[in-house]
Amino acid sequence: MIIRDAIHGGIEINALEEQILDHPLVQRLRHVRQLSLVHLVYPSALHTRFEHSLGSMHLSGKLAQRLGLPAEQGQLVRLAGLLHDVGHGAFSHSSDRLLIEKTGRTHEMRGMDLVEKTGLKDVLQQNGVSLQQLRACFEGKGEGAIITSELGCDRMDYLLRDAYFTGVSYSLLDHQRLLETMALNEGQLVVQEKGAVAAESLLVSRHLMFNAVYLHPTVRICEAMVEKMLETTLAEGQITLDGIAQGTDDAVLAGLAKDNGIAQRLLERQLFKKAFVQPAGQSLTETEKKQKQNAIIDALQDAGLEQNQYVICMPPENKTHQGILVLTKDGQVVPLERVSNLVSALNLPSSRDTLIVACEKRLEEKTRRAVQNAMGSAT
Repeated sequence: MIIRDAIHGGIEINALEEQILDHPLVQRLRHVRQLSLVHLVYPSALHTRFEHSLGSMHLSGKLAQRLGLPAEQGQLVRLAGLLHDVGHGAFSHSSDRLLIEKTGRTHEMRGMDLVEKTGLKDVLQQNGVSLQQLRACFEGKGEGAIITSELGCDRMDYLLRDAYFTGVSYSLLDHQRLLETMALNEGQLVVQEKGAVAAESLLVSRHLMFNAVYLHPTVRICEAMVEKMLETTLAEGQITLDGIAQGTDDAVLAGLAKDNGIAQRLLERQLFKKAFVQPAGQSLTETEKKQKQNAIIDALQDAGLEQNQYVICMPPENKTHQGILVLTKDGQVVPLERVSNLVSALNLPSSRDTLIVACEKRLEEKTRRAVQNAMGSAT
């Protein structure tokens, strides 16, 4: 069977992969958007974890073949690419922090748990697929680096796909050249020195996508609203952890909108507005961030705001562009930054590294004054 894909053209599917695609665990991903509610900012960003999983499988198979892996290992890698996101909850990464905090397990861990608890386990084992080896791939061990590493096919596909469906046209990623110049060196995925420019293209694409899309101020506000919606409804018993972990975006949002103001706002795109924005300045420890956040919460409560009337977007973690290894012509393995001046430039602070407090439009001035007072007392 061949599936037509907007990014890769024809993706060939064998009988085993077709059987796995039809399983409810994988079909659920048709209803979990790749970028959560980014479509409220970029309307065409409606692509899902389902087509991303197909793309990751396709690229993983191509790279496995390019690396000369035996057919059995190539099939394992393709299946890992196909299944690597089945553990994502509703709203993808917007629910990750909450689910990790409450369960202690990443989406990869949860995904493998689900594979082993469903009929997929029997399908895989009957076709000679080792669940132990599949778990190792999920964890990025051995051939799993093909999917999960800094150069991995998961990252390649989402950068290509997100750029295409957001319409920002910022992807400069030369993924074909990257596939042609990668190698496995003692279990590590590396790029040969002749492919260093292609590796730079991946980093530039990632940098631009973070600044244009992933850290767009309105996108950050949307994500913070989703997080607060899930936290409050979970605490109030309106939804369960399983409901978040195994739910779908539209079903969860519609179900919560009846009783939750933020859910209703998201459903109608009545987003909170920026009331206070502050450049990140010097890097803060997690303890310092928490102290600052608590000071803002106290100030807003003292000003009479209820928790569902505002969100706080703390400065994001610094997304440093490191971890890519280059195999030099003389056989040494060195970090990309050793052969590229571009990496250091990409690691400089971004204008998107800001603290944002957003609220209902009618409360903007009250919120701004309260936060300014809190910031003054926190310094």
